[in-house]
Formats: sequence, C-alpha cells, structure tokens
Amino acid sequence: MYRHRDLCRDAVDPLEIAAGLEAHGVTDRTAVRYRHRDVFSLAEEMYVRTRRPAAAPPAPAGPEPRTRLALLAHLLPLGGGLLVLAAAGLDGRPQAALTAAGVGWAVVALVLGSQRGPLRVGAGLPAGAGLAVGWLLAYAVYGDWFLGELLGGATGVTRAPAVPYATAAALAGLTAAVLPAAAVARWFAARARGSLRDSRDLAEFRARVRPLLAAAVAAVLAVLVALQLVAAVAGPLFGRAVHEPAASASTYAAACALGALLFLARLLAVHGFPRAAAYGVAAACAAQVTALLLVLAARVPGLAALGRPVELLVAGPAGFRMATVPAAACGAAALALLAYAGRALTRASAHRKEHNEMTAPPLATPSSDDGGAR
Repeated sequence: MYRHRDLCRDAVDPLEIAAGLEAHGVTDRTAVRYRHRDVFSLAEEMYVRTRRPAAAPPAPAGPEPRTRLALLAHLLPLGGGLLVLAAAGLDGRPQAALTAAGVGWAVVALVLGSQRGPLRVGAGLPAGAGLAVGWLLAYAVYGDWFLGELLGGATGVTRAPAVPYATAAALAGLTAAVLPAAAVARWFAARARGSLRDSRDLAEFRARVRPLLAAAVAAVLAVLVALQLVAAVAGPLFGRAVHEPAASASTYAAACALGALLFLARLLAVHGFPRAAAYGVAAACAAQVTALLLVLAARVPGLAALGRPVELLVAGPAGFRMATVPAAACGAAALALLAYAGRALTRASAHRKEHNEMTAPPLATPSSDDGGAR
C-alpha cells in the first residue's frame, strides 16, 4: 500500500490500480502471496483501503466542444491528397509545384491533426517522428520517379518529377483513410477498456483483447484496400489513362502498407509505446534510404553488384515496378509492429486512463455505497 500509494490515491477505479500493478511487474503469483487469487482481486482491496479526498460533484454533462474540431482535423489531410490528385493532370513545373504543395499540406495536416481526438499522443513521442512521416509521404509521391532516374543511369535531376495518376490517387486514398482509422482507434480503446472491466484476471483480459486488435487492424486494411480500389477504378472513368497496370497495382499495395504502418505506429504511441512506434517508422525510412543508396553506389566502377538486390526486387515481366521498394519496406515494418502490438496492447497497463483518455470514455467509478469511500 505504501509503495503504490500515489497509484491508489489517483485511481478512479480498481482497474486503474490493476493496470498500474501489472506495469510495475506484479503478477497473479505475486497476488497469491497477499492471499488474493489474482491482481484484480488485490487491486480491489487496495482501492477500498485507500483514503482519498471527497470529490466535487461532477459538472453537468454537455456536448464535447472538441468533437467537431477533431473531425475537421482528421479530414484536413485529404485536402493535400486531392491537391496532388489535381496536379496529376498537369505537366512540367506547374505539376511539380502543385504536387509539392499537396505533399506539404498532407504532412502538416497529419502532424497537427494527430494532436486531437483518438490519435492524440501525450509526452514521449520522439521529436523526429513528424520528419519520418514526412519522408514516407514524400517517398510515396517522388520515390518511384527518383529510383527510376537512378536505375536509368541519370547523373542528376534533369527534369521535373513526373507524378502519374496511380501515385496521386494512391496518396489521395491514403489521406482519406485518416478519419476511418481514427474511428477504429476509438472503437478499439473503448472495447479494450470494457474488456478490462469485465475480465476476471489478466489471462482472460488478454484473450479478450487479441481478437479486438486483429479486428481493428483488419478494419483499417479493409478501408485502405477499398479506397485504393476506388482510386484505381476512378481513373478510367474520368478519362485518366492508367499505364502499366502491374506497376499501378504495386503503387496501390505500397499505399496500403504505408497506411497500415502509420496506423499501428500511432496505435502503439497512443497506448504508451511511443518508442516502439518511432522505431518501426524509422526502420521503414531506413530501408527506403538504403535502397536508394545501394543503387547510387552501384554506379561506382566495381560496385555494380550492390544495386543488384534492388534491381531484382523491382524487376517485372513488363518493366520496373518501383513501388515494390516502399511496399516491402513499409510492409515489413508494419508486420514487425503488429507482432509487437500483439504483446504490448494485450497488457492491462496499456489501457490505463492516462494512456487513452482522449480515445475512450472513462469507466464508471464505484459509488460510496459499494465501499469505495472506506
């Protein structure tokens, strides 16, 4: 009681104490030494025994003023994606300028929009996280063109980057998925805290949360695939010629992999694992940079073999598929984060109130009639 007095005093219910005890390494075996069957039972006694000042009567509930603002914040990145999509119909410098403006808009809107609503992260997120997201979005637009220039033997940037319709449409679909991803994140947090309330022990809680996490990831992937399919079908309908269907398919697959990576990274950061999220995003960035450097180094006499792995990766029966590089990089990083989330997000400590107070409504606090004020 003395060691965890601050935790007990600030907890709004026994479940907060149970999550905190688990975070400090207290297991069901430890609880047995204190004559309790599990950590939940121990937390309930600690909550009852703790003296806490009488709480002021709650203010009357009113509409949440941040709801509409958070909704607008999650829609803002779509403006950048639509700007890039509009630029796909232009040529030369106008396209380059409008595309750069759209990418910048999307990056800034993503960084600012993630400060509100279900995707909000408190302290602990590395300062370079926004730069890493900016790199991933910039590569999604310009990476294929730049890699093609290097593989083609170009000695420098001799012309304005050309952004095909498939690339622009993939980015537009990716930015349109921000709002559904935020809704899925809120749903996951609410259901996980509900499972924390209904579970009798930590093992049961983990068994309840695993399918919730799988459902959340599957829902986001379904939204991403649906939006990319809409983007692929909309091109011919609006008179946009889609050349090289195989290359376009790899572009849409890369956008889905990037969306899954960003969702998993944000979900981990929201629930108290910002470093793991940053490592996953940084790994994808490093893989993309490494691919470019290998192709660049292969142009040095005697080092041609360095670029061979990248050439084999992007080679296809009908030509190069440059988007295979970001698809592989983001897909591998997303799988690694998914494996980590399967262990991290099934812990009760990942769903403490301070980790997701912007994501899910708080659990009901036991009344004084239940013994909570003793």
